[in-house]
Amino acid sequence: MAVLAFHMSSPAARHQPTRIGVYFRGVSGKLIQAAAGDDVKFPLTEECMKGRGTLKRRLQDDSLHSVGDLDGSWKPAPGYINRFFQSSDSVILTSADISDEGYYEFDCNNKKEESAQLQVFIPSDVFVHEGEDAILPCRSITAGQWVKSVRWRRDGEVELDVRSGETTYGNGFDESRVSIPSDWHQRANLSLIIKRAEARDGGVYYCDIDKVEKHRSAVRLHVSTPPTPPTPPSSTSQPTTTERPSECSDWSWRTFSITAAVFVIVGLLVWLCWFLRNRIFKVCTRGFGGGSSEQEEEINLKSVIISNSDGHLCNSTEEGGGGGGAEEGRESGSDQHSMLKSNGNPDFTHN
Repeated sequence: MAVLAFHMSSPAARHQPTRIGVYFRGVSGKLIQAAAGDDVKFPLTEECMKGRGTLKRRLQDDSLHSVGDLDGSWKPAPGYINRFFQSSDSVILTSADISDEGYYEFDCNNKKEESAQLQVFIPSDVFVHEGEDAILPCRSITAGQWVKSVRWRRDGEVELDVRSGETTYGNGFDESRVSIPSDWHQRANLSLIIKRAEARDGGVYYCDIDKVEKHRSAVRLHVSTPPTPPTPPSSTSQPTTTERPSECSDWSWRTFSITAAVFVIVGLLVWLCWFLRNRIFKVCTRGFGGGSSEQEEEINLKSVIISNSDGHLCNSTEEGGGGGGAEEGRESGSDQHSMLKSNGNPDFTHN
């Protein structure tokens, strides 16, 4: 059990009259402090381990309410079903609440045991990282009041006595790490300071100021591991990894491909429409012109034949007046006339 006690003298305090706070009439006992929601253990003596007995709670109106009954083993009384259990060396009241405060009295085998005073608190929370200083707040009016003692408790007690001038630390506390402000009396600040908090310092601490108007409060200390700093990049080469394309990149390439394909298809359709339109236009033009095209082809054919005929005639004349040449020219001319007549050309007449 860890106990830390602080003692200091005050000349004015020596001349203050002793004042006693208001307690239950004729009742005293061991102090048990608990945070709301926690389980409370009531140690069992040898007399209360077996036989017959009861555990009752005394309220401020001095009325008694049964909590559990001993008949070979402890059983919960009405109103405490599923909240009262027996362990190897104690009975346990689960999920303590403010309404559970009071004096608990054992009567085992017709023998009254020492009662226990239960105080239930709703603690405030203090969060620190390991290595940081933790300040557990506790403030109460001290000006004009005689303060008998100040106690900080956690699995024991941390006590300050203003009369003896001594400071005593419990086994669970390091004198160099635990303290309260030196000017606590003037500033009414009785906060507990824990330097370089460690994980084992976590838990619920109770501040108990014994004066004319008693003050009691509780603080739950949470000590966590500090966040790990980011690891600097290593100088050693890291294995090369191929980055997978993101969804955005895949979407961009897919969009580009689809757009390009659409443009190509549209271009082909436009060209095909233009080509078909020109073909249809030419066919329609020939259809509306009637036989003009055939006549033009016949005229062109005539020009070619006449040109060839004139060429032959000219050649026969230039080569001389030989009979053979003239005969060949007449024969060729007669053949051409025959061909033209056979083609049915009405414009051609032979002289």
